[in-house]
Amino acid sequence: MTEKMPPFPYKNALRQENVVPFIRKKTADGTFLYSLPEESDCDWIHAPLAADSDGCPENIHWSDRAAYADALKVSETDEKPFAERFRILLPSGETHWIFGTSTPVKKKNGEIVWTGFWFDVSSLHQQDYYNGIVLDSIPEGVVVFDKQGMILTATKRFCDIVHCSEDTIRSCSILSLLPESVADTMQQQLLLSSIKDRAIFTDILQKDDYPPIHVEIELVPEDAAFICVFRDITEFVRRERDLRYLAYHDTNTGIENQAYLKDIFPKVEENSKVGQTLIGVLSIEPKSLGQIRAIVNRSVRFKLISAIADRIRSALRDSDVLAQTGACHFTVLLTDIEFSIGIERKVDRILKAFDDPICVEDLEFDLSVCIGVCFYPQDGKILSQLIERADLALHKARETSVGMRLYNSEFLTAQVINHTIRKNLKTAIENHDIKAFFQPQIDIKTGQIVGMEALARWQTSDGLFIQPKDFISDAEEYGLIDHLTKEILDQACFWNQKWYSMGLCRAPVSVNISARQFHNETRLLHMIDEALDESGLPPYLLELELTESSAMCDPENAQKIITKLLDNNIRCSLDDFGTGYSSLAVLRSFPLKKLKIDRSFILNMKDKKNLEIVRATIAMSHALNLSVLAEGVETRENFNILKTLECDIIQGYLFSQPLCPEDTELLLMRWDAGQVAEENFD
Repeated sequence: MTEKMPPFPYKNALRQENVVPFIRKKTADGTFLYSLPEESDCDWIHAPLAADSDGCPENIHWSDRAAYADALKVSETDEKPFAERFRILLPSGETHWIFGTSTPVKKKNGEIVWTGFWFDVSSLHQQDYYNGIVLDSIPEGVVVFDKQGMILTATKRFCDIVHCSEDTIRSCSILSLLPESVADTMQQQLLLSSIKDRAIFTDILQKDDYPPIHVEIELVPEDAAFICVFRDITEFVRRERDLRYLAYHDTNTGIENQAYLKDIFPKVEENSKVGQTLIGVLSIEPKSLGQIRAIVNRSVRFKLISAIADRIRSALRDSDVLAQTGACHFTVLLTDIEFSIGIERKVDRILKAFDDPICVEDLEFDLSVCIGVCFYPQDGKILSQLIERADLALHKARETSVGMRLYNSEFLTAQVINHTIRKNLKTAIENHDIKAFFQPQIDIKTGQIVGMEALARWQTSDGLFIQPKDFISDAEEYGLIDHLTKEILDQACFWNQKWYSMGLCRAPVSVNISARQFHNETRLLHMIDEALDESGLPPYLLELELTESSAMCDPENAQKIITKLLDNNIRCSLDDFGTGYSSLAVLRSFPLKKLKIDRSFILNMKDKKNLEIVRATIAMSHALNLSVLAEGVETRENFNILKTLECDIIQGYLFSQPLCPEDTELLLMRWDAGQVAEENFD
């Protein structure tokens, strides 16, 4: 029921939008009555104001009715102020939130009268609701706690991270929810944060039977509290671990590779200096390499190589280091050697590990190995030098068909040189019989030619072309690589300048640079300057390709040279990536523009491991802001896979084989990017 309220002289002063005063009366016979200043105030609550037998407004939301009635009885009995909190349900179905307070007074005639105010807080409550949705949707867990560590408020995501319910978390100390190690770190940071602006640290949360969570914790001090953000970085840590595994293990066998060996050697070297012991460097290969290479089934071949590594490892101690540094070549670091004379006993254990045949997929292989040995520091102090000298000893062991040979300094002068090949190669360079062929590099999205690689071809007197793999190593060994590279560099710059001036091509031409040249800075830069000056080619239309080994054998010097080239508008790219040498930490610091995935992975992407390596390489390169080029693309199937993986550039026989300059010029004249895109990029 509603009765007219007595005159209320100050009502206009107290009346505000969304606020209304009211009187609730409980008569001696238990009847509840409500009074408002004006009948029109009923419009404020969107219904005539009446009460049920329990004193609840009749349009109160049904789920709030019992709690409201119980609280009203307590207020009546204790004669204490009543917190008015309830929802009203409108005829339209809309719900409004009403907050307020009322104070009871008991009269002599037995009546109880409450005077109070109601506030319509629906808009504020709605805003709080949406704020809650926003906070609950962010992936980070946010918690606010006071200077004593008691939690004031927290998001649902934080509760999930620490595995604590929302009902109990507000009565907890932040430190009680964290593992002891994390809590200790948090306490230290709380002390430091009283001085500093903020602190960021990482740790692992492990609770009960839940899986461990790697978290990054950001602590921000405020005037009377701390805001703490917990970021779950478990997936990031896993991916980083996977990438590190890819960088430090051979992609086919899973054995630690040369990059791992290079990174761990300083630690082994330091232990050797502290303990004043020797390091034995072993170069190991099976005697029957031809037998292994002849295995057609790649799976069997890789499993056999892994089994060979297991046999070697079985003869080593935990402190020794094993790495696969070639297709079927292993390097071992034997640590804590007191005297070099005792090496035979250690090597003999490795040789005896192959007394029994190796069985792989019901096939039996009776293998033995050859071992070359040198010592740190007496035979060298640089890892690459030690490996080279151990390899020389291995070569002697294979020549003499013995199990082991120790390195001798006379080996350096006793290397056999094939004078016939040397003479013929030198003559071919002098007679310009080695030509630059060009293979286009295609943007995978547009079909545009965005680059060309200059590839060396040796044309013999009878018109045959010899592939680079058959003479590049000889050119490097006999000191002819500089002359060969200058010949290809000059031709590449000459032809690309011609095509540029004809308006046929504005893409850079790339030339391969060997490790030896790349680290002879003065000579390399002079050779490049000469080629650009003589041809007139703009520097930005030249790109140098360096292999992983040339970049990683001396990363600090490599970074300096790449930066200097880039300062002169000459870009560098990393060739043959994925062969198991690159260090991610070093690669990240190089100012490279492009990374080329080794063709061996592209040719066999049906192999799930190869596919995942390609996927990871593309993702990693994009994270480092590098363009990715896949070489060796020969099938439409491989192209579709690379397009799905968001590779940037492709190179291979699917579009063109390497062409002589004249045929390349014709290709550039006829190239229609739109047609190529339509035919190959749908």
